[in-house]
Amino acid sequence: MKLYLVRHGAYALDTFTDRGPALSSYGREQARSVGCHLAEQDASLTHVITSGYLRAQETAALIQEALGSSLEPIELMDFSPSGDPYTMKSILEALEGEEILVVGHMSSIAYLARSLCSHAPSVFDTCTMVTLEGVPNEWFLRDVFHTP
Repeated sequence: MKLYLVRHGAYALDTFTDRGPALSSYGREQARSVGCHLAEQDASLTHVITSGYLRAQETAALIQEALGSSLEPIELMDFSPSGDPYTMKSILEALEGEEILVVGHMSSIAYLARSLCSHAPSVFDTCTMVTLEGVPNEWFLRDVFHTP
């Protein structure tokens, strides 16, 4: 099983909605870059999970577009900035999938990554992606991708 854990792209504060701000043009470029990187790795997503925030949903949609994926994202507030990493971990372990994309926020994605693998980074810049591979309770860091 592979997990692709991504922090959302950069956002524009002047686009604030009830679901938070939208991605900036730079954030959209970042998300496309992550999608291209995954395409180069021949990623084949089985699930896409996002928080309920617009910037995470837009990031996931642009990554999926680059991959040619038409999966319907699972929107879970458990993956929001204040999400509990152990709840997120339980949700991921309950999914039956081979390649899962999770797009969330700095704190939730970093805590999740570290709760799964002690070698994962503890800080994620916008649109940083960590690839973990393994099985529940035995995850290995395979890749860290930083957008330009």
